[in-house]
Order: sequence, then structure tokens, then C-alpha cells
Amino acid sequence: MIKTNLEEIVSMTKAEVFQGDNVNICGVSIDTRNIKEGNLFIPLHGNNSDGHQFIENAIKNGASAALWQKEEPNPPKDFPLIFVDDTLKALQTLAASYRHQMNGTFIGITGSNGKTTTKDILGNILSVDYKVGKTKGNFNNEIGVPLTLLDLNKDVDFAVVELGLSHKGDISFLTSIVKPDIGLITNIGHAHINNFESIEKIAAAKVELVEGLRVDGVLFYNGDQEVLENHINKNTVNTVTFGRGANNDYDLKNIKSTRNGNQFMTSGSNFLFHISLLGEHQVMNALSAIAIAQYIGMGEEEIQKGLEITIPSDKRNDVRKIGKITIINDTYKSNPESVKAALHSLYNINENGKKLFVMGDMVDMGNEEISIHQRVADDLLPEHLDAVFGMGDLTEYTIQKARERFNEKKAVFFEDEDKLVCRILDYAKEDCIILFKASRALQFDRLVERVEKEI
Repeated sequence: MIKTNLEEIVSMTKAEVFQGDNVNICGVSIDTRNIKEGNLFIPLHGNNSDGHQFIENAIKNGASAALWQKEEPNPPKDFPLIFVDDTLKALQTLAASYRHQMNGTFIGITGSNGKTTTKDILGNILSVDYKVGKTKGNFNNEIGVPLTLLDLNKDVDFAVVELGLSHKGDISFLTSIVKPDIGLITNIGHAHINNFESIEKIAAAKVELVEGLRVDGVLFYNGDQEVLENHINKNTVNTVTFGRGANNDYDLKNIKSTRNGNQFMTSGSNFLFHISLLGEHQVMNALSAIAIAQYIGMGEEEIQKGLEITIPSDKRNDVRKIGKITIINDTYKSNPESVKAALHSLYNINENGKKLFVMGDMVDMGNEEISIHQRVADDLLPEHLDAVFGMGDLTEYTIQKARERFNEKKAVFFEDEDKLVCRILDYAKEDCIILFKASRALQFDRLVERVEKEI
């Protein structure tokens, strides 16, 4: 993490006024509950609170100094402060300045799906041979990215930074701070379609990643997606593609999926990779990480060591076995592409036992949310699923459409969670795989916990 002193922070934030002694600074925090001794406290304005109101807690918990927005009244008099016009902008400026002090290779990852998982896979692979820092959780916005950079040790060999998108210009701004040497776009899908008019505009916003790449940087991207190809000018950036198609620089062969994960090979090699993450879409995430690792010179056996220590992130294809029951908890995020990927992962598990899909709403799908939910039914296949259960206002449209293929006892919509749990438990009396898929707002994680406790 950043280790410096107050005067250096003044210079790095381009501030002009400060009070107090030139104290040492070790790390930053925006939350007084997580302050550590020596931290610089940066109070931010939130929707429901103002960090400046908690300055006394910051001091009590060990902060060495704080930023202070000039317009805010009652700054503490006997405590080191740096006065700035805007504390959020100062945080971002500080992070950008710190980035310029580091000599490691920075990798920026964005995409509609798979950002966090790919970040974790790549971070684990690189950590086999190098000092690596990476985004914690999904701190990937205008606050999280600066905090990620400031939490990095100055001597890291590689930094793997997740870059989130909500609106046009977000990726451009974040890359202006990170200045990645390597960029990665995992894929383009409907995530955040509510803030954009089309998939094409989402692709254009993701490709803003190129704007922040260093002059000799390289962009890795999913070459199967024509929408990406249409927005990337290969005359202005070095590119490497990955995907299923043989036209890519890196493609896949001999994929085998089980309840325990995936085995696969890459083109031009007979080395058998294995990853414990469930689903062929996770193989694509792994492939992109493998491509970058090989680009920087890592060997296949070293890469496999990194894959072996990769486990599912919380509520992202988290697999739990309870007796003969396998529960797949994929309730952190949901959109048409991730639902389809999760379903096909389930279909590709060639093992005995029933297969049950429990679905909740996909949020932020924009004006076409009803038709988008109806189209999910096209991927609900009776030859692969024993039943489909749904809960959520929009998921009702999915279930209604699914009844064109399933009878009413096999495609069931529930308004009552207790009744849904009871029906799930009926299936869980014998060998069964249950896939839960919904957006986080539906709080399906609580549903999964109930089922796990009652099996």
C-alpha cells in the first residue's frame, strides 16, 4: 500500500493548503470502521451520509491525517489536514500519481461477464512466479479502482485491475488512472443494457479501454464476437484474440465438463488443463487468462498451478455438495448471456441424476425486459432439465413461455418462497443437481441458504 508523508500527499493531490505536522502516511481509507493506524482518511459524500461527519471516529481509530473538502465546516483544528476542492477527485488524482511511481505491469480487465472471475484466475496464475496485486472483490468503479491502486505495494510485478462499466465514458476515465500495459475484454452482453440503447453501444463503451493503453500496450479480446471486431481498429493497437473459433490466436479443444469442473486443451498443444470452476464459460475465462500468461512467458505447468488454486467467488458458480445433491449457487449477477452459459454448463454435466433450474429476475434489462425474459425459455430444454421453477415478477414471463415445452408440473412459477422451498426439497430427496440463477437484487442467496439447511 502507499507509504509516504503528508507533504508528498499534498504534492500528489495537487493541493495547496494543509495544516499540521508532516506525519507519515501508511495506506488510505474511506471508512472509519476500517481505519488502521497511520491511514490517510478520505471522507466522501455518499447518497445517505457525508464522511466528514465521522472525522472524530477516524482520529480515534488511528488515522494520521485526512483530506478535507474546503466547503465543509468545522474542520478539526489540531489534526493534520489537506484541504481540497473535491475529496473524490483528490482520491482519484492521488491514485493516478501513485500509479506513475510503480514500474510493474498493469492489466486492466473489463467485459459484460466474467470480469471478477477472470481477474481471480489471472491473479492466481501470475502469483505462481511473481509478486501480484489485484482488485479485491469487485471494487471496479470510480471509487474502487483508486482504492485498489493505493492498496498495491509499490514493488508489485503485476497488478490485475477490474474495470466496471455503468455509463459511456466510465472505462475511458478509469483507464486514464490505471494506464494499463495489457487490456482484456472478456465479452460483450446485455449487462447494463438499461443504460445503453444497444449491444453495439455497450461494445463501443468497453473498447474505450484502448484509449488508456500505453503506447506499446496490447489488447486481448474475445474474437468470436463480431460486435467487438467492428469496434476495434487493429491499425492503432496490438491485439491478441481468444475464443472457440479457429480464427482466434488462442482457441479450445477437447473440453470435458463434470461436477468437479472442466478439463480442456488449447490449440497447438496437448497439455491438459483443469479448473475446478463449473461451466464452459469458465473455460473461456481461463483461456483468456492463459493467453495473457503465455504472452508474458509463463509455461503450461506453471499456469496449471495457478488454475489449481482458483476457487469460485462467493455466489458466482459456487458449487456445494450435500450428500447426493449438488447445489450450484450463481446468484450474484444475471443477464441473458450468463443464464445461457449457466444452463449449458448444467447440460454438459454427463452424470446420472435429475437436473433442476431455479430462476429469478434479471434486473436492469431496459425497455425490452419482458421479451428478454421470454427468450430465456428458448434455452430451457426438456431433454436436459427435469423441471424449471421461477420466482420474481419478470421470471413469470419466462415460466409462461417455458410451458410451451414443459407441462405445468415441470414449469412452475411461485409467488411464495416457502412453497418454492418445499418443491425444491421434493427433488432433493434423490441424486440431483440444482442450479440457482438470479440477479443479486432478488436475494436468492437467502433461498439457497434455506435449501442447504433443510436438505
